[in-house]
Amino acid sequence: MTVSRREDAHIMAATKKATKKATKTATKKATKKATAKKATKKATAKKTAKKASAKKNAKKATAKKTTASSGNLVVTTKVRDAVRDSGVRMSGDFPEALNAEVAALIDKAVVRAKDNNRSTVRPSDL
Repeated sequence: MTVSRREDAHIMAATKKATKKATKTATKKATKKATAKKATKKATAKKTAKKASAKKNAKKATAKKTTASSGNLVVTTKVRDAVRDSGVRMSGDFPEALNAEVAALIDKAVVRAKDNNRSTVRPSDL
């Protein structure tokens, strides 16, 4: 069976068209995949950067904390025992107030040691 030139041209044109369409589709899919991968990498990088930044900021905040905000400096049960041994009762918020006073004393001693160009806090700083 022979194919005329005209039919051959139509077949060739249809083949070219199909090839172009398939190439465009494949290119679009590959581009979408690459774009999705890039977006995922960027998002991951941003999350990692945020985590690192948050850790860094937390570290800075911890370093800048005063002694007053570093938690309990006094043991409540020991304070309660000492107050009871004196024959009086203790209110529930007394340990918190005592803790604040102790923290203030420590902060004051630290400032005095630094003012005297020392990195060691001594009893004389109280």
